[in-house]
Formats: sequence, C-alpha cells, structure tokens
Amino acid sequence: MNLLLVDDEEYMIESIKKNVDWKDCGIDAVYTAFSVKQAQMIMEMADVDVIISDIVMPQESGFDLIEWVRSKGYRMSVIFLTSYAEFDYARRAIALDSVEYLLKPVDFDKLSCALMKAVQKAEQARVFADYQRESRHWKQNQSVICRECWREVLAGRVPSEPFGAEAQRRDRDYLNDSFFLLYVVFYDGKAQEGIWDRGTLYFVMGNVLSELLADSGLSVESVVSVESGSCVVICRESGCVDGAAAKAAFARFVSWFQENFEMNLWAGAGAAQNGFEMAKVLAQVRRMRDNSLSVWNRVLYLSDFIHPENTYRNPNMGLWEILMEEGKEEALAVSMRAYLEEMERQEMVTRQILEAFRVDVTQIVYSWLARREIKAHLLFSEREDKRMHRDVPDGIYGALAYASDLIHEAVRYEKYVNRTATVTEKIRQYIDSHYQEEIRRDALAEMVYLNTDYMARIFKKEVGISISAYILQKRVEEARNLLVHSDLPINTVSIYVGYSNFSYFTKMFKDNTGYSPLEYRRKFKE
Repeated sequence: MNLLLVDDEEYMIESIKKNVDWKDCGIDAVYTAFSVKQAQMIMEMADVDVIISDIVMPQESGFDLIEWVRSKGYRMSVIFLTSYAEFDYARRAIALDSVEYLLKPVDFDKLSCALMKAVQKAEQARVFADYQRESRHWKQNQSVICRECWREVLAGRVPSEPFGAEAQRRDRDYLNDSFFLLYVVFYDGKAQEGIWDRGTLYFVMGNVLSELLADSGLSVESVVSVESGSCVVICRESGCVDGAAAKAAFARFVSWFQENFEMNLWAGAGAAQNGFEMAKVLAQVRRMRDNSLSVWNRVLYLSDFIHPENTYRNPNMGLWEILMEEGKEEALAVSMRAYLEEMERQEMVTRQILEAFRVDVTQIVYSWLARREIKAHLLFSEREDKRMHRDVPDGIYGALAYASDLIHEAVRYEKYVNRTATVTEKIRQYIDSHYQEEIRRDALAEMVYLNTDYMARIFKKEVGISISAYILQKRVEEARNLLVHSDLPINTVSIYVGYSNFSYFTKMFKDNTGYSPLEYRRKFKE
C-alpha cells in the first residue's frame, strides 16, 4: 500500500512520518506533498492507495484536492486532518467519503487506527486487481535494486574483473548494453529542493523523462542521488537512438522542470558507453561542469563541449582594496557582484576562476585585518560556517555569499576592537575568573584575535597598568582577603592565588603590601 501525506507545514509531515509505524499499519511507501499542486502531480504518476490530507492550505484546500481525486475516478481512502472543529468541515468530509476526520494536534493512536481502516478499505477496493498489484510490487522492488546497483557503479565501488558476474547476478546486462548519462545539479544559492521530498522529486523527474524520451530510442533506467543537490539519470539504449529526438526531449525536460519546480538547474550529458564505464563518464561530465558554472537551464553535451582556457585577470583588485580600506562595505559588495555577473553573462565562470576570486577576497580581507593588528586566521577559525571558507563555491552566488560573509565579519570585528573598552573588559573578566591559573599574554591575545603587543598596548592604555601588573594586583588582592577573612594556612593561600612556590609568594606579597603574609594576618585579622 502506498500513502500520500499532504500538508503545507513541513514540521507536521515530519512529525507524522516519525510517529506512525507504517509497516504495522500496512503502508509500504510514503509520498509527501506540500501543496495540492504537488499532490496532483504525484498521483498522476504514482499509485496511491491512501491519502492523509490537511484541510486548510494556501491557494487550494484539502477538500479541493479530494474533489479533484473523485472527479478523476481515483478510489483512494482518505483521512482528513484539521485544526478547526467545524460542523461544515465534518459534513464535507463525510460527503467526500473520507474514512476519518481528525483534529490537530494529532493523536497518533487514533491516526494509526484510522490508517488501518483506510488500508482495509483500499484492499477491498483492489481485490479484483490482485495480479496488477503483484506485478506493480515486483516492478517497485526491481526499481530499488536497480537504483542501488547504479549507485555502486557510479561511485566506482564495483571492481572491474567481477563486474560482468555482478551485473548478471543482479539481472542486468551492463557490459553489452549501451547507456546514456544525464547529470543534473540544482542551482547553487537559489535551489528550492528543500520544498520537495527528494525521493518524490527524483521519482517525478524519472517519470517525466520517460514520457519525453518515448520516441527517441532511450528509456530511463534509474534516477540516482549522488550528492546533495544533484542526481544522475541513467538511460538505456532500447533501440535505434534518434539523437535529435533525444536532445529535443532533454531540452523540453529542462523547460518543464523550470516551470513546475520553480528552480534552475545545470544539466550535462555524457557519451553512450557500457555500464562499467559510467563512473568514468560521470567524472568527465563533472569536469565539464567545473568549466561551465555560468551555464544554466540548458543541456551541455560532452561530445560538443570545448573546455575554456580562461585566464583569471581581475582588473578590480586595486579598487576593491581601496573600498575595503575606506570601509565602504556596500560599495565593495556591489562592485564584486557586477564583476561576477558580467563573467556569468559571458559564460566565463569556472571552478578555477571562482577559486581565484575567493583567494583575492581572502587576501584583501586578511591584509586589511593584519594592518589593524587583528589575527584573521583566529577570527575565522571558530566560525560556525568555517566549512564555507574551505570549500570552493559552485556558482557566483555562493562566491558572493562567501565574500559578503568574510567582509562583513571583518568589518564588524574591527569596529568591536576600536571600542577598546569592550576588548579590555573581556580580558579583565577572563583574568578575574582565572587568576589562580597560569595566564599567558599570547593566550589572551588569541582570545580576542589580536596581535600580542597590540593587545597589551590597548589594555595598558585603557586600564592604566600592564596585564602582568593587573594579574599581580588581582592575586595580591585575593590573598589579602583570604588572610584577613579565613583561617586557611598561609601556604594554602599561596597555592590558591596561583603561587606554588611559597618563598616567591612571601616575597611578592611583601613587595606589594610592605608586610609578610604572617605579619599582614596578625595586623589586620579581627
């Protein structure tokens, strides 16, 4: 039994998926949709037996969805969910032949009972189609086995020698048949993939491509997720391939994808090869992507692609350094955006160019910070998004986000340091809490991301004494307090305030108070 879960609130879908024992309720597969439009698209391509639907959703309601279902003649069992206990809602739910009408927050025990009723009703409606159900179940399992096998092949985890035997064991003729690979990447910085459940997204893509390729001599073998935000469509040559028809089908797919998913994509197609060569083909297509990061929403073909020989020449470096020096953060961001967008218009953006851009921006920011005695490598090493500063962006929007983040954080911290009282207060608070421990100047400087000498200068300017004098003052103050207000042995007081050498403590205390510790206790203790 397949179930479709429809709700515009992602947390509600995740909560239901997590808290219902689907197997116990007789559900084999769960599809998810966040709108009526998505639900209709899924039902036109997949067999759905049970629907759980919210009633109140933007644009179209759950009632609109089930009225459409009934108008199409689909005999799914329906369970309605709603936050509103209204009589009219209950009446319409009954009129639409729903199994149950449940209020939110969801009682998962009641939902499970309703699911069992819905499954039972769906099974009764399909008694006359047992053979069709078994056939579909076999096909579904075959699809899962095929997808996992291709995942291993594309990752290069199937050794060459036993490859033929392994393919035969999985009932696939990978050595003698020819396959065609389409690598699809969703737009960096603008992808809406999170709105869709990934499994559902790839399922829909595979079905649409199957229809578009029907007269091309290619058939969709599998859609395999290879990394976040991308997938590989494996097509088998099922006859005499009409290259023109195949290219037209892929072009229509890109247009359809943009229109229905409201996101852009990069698509690259490799040459026809046997199954074992697909890992090498994928590597070649990925290299083609690295050299065409500004080409979107059309299919690039490995056989036609000429790798560019772009040399990175940045005429704006001098201007960017001046804008950074003058603290004109917004003007700098505008200039960088204009530069990269012009590169994209000329289709000159490659991974190598984005890496060079990142190096330029990093050099500008790090040099600017160094002139202000701020240690950039310490400032950025503890950032939660430090991964962003290590990986090369996949497009200009990722590169601009990296530059904006780096510049903004540098300017923000420089302003913080210029308020020397804030830096000094942070150091004082640390010393006041850790005066019993060994405190090194360089460790204090690292804590505020500053050069040691510069940190020491601003501390002395703000406080009036050096850091070492402040630590000594704090220790003497605490020792005087303990000698007067406690009965701790003097050697214990020495250790408590950070001096393991009792003789040194005695000398230090006398130099700063005019009394030995014992004399001080006798004179001032009540």
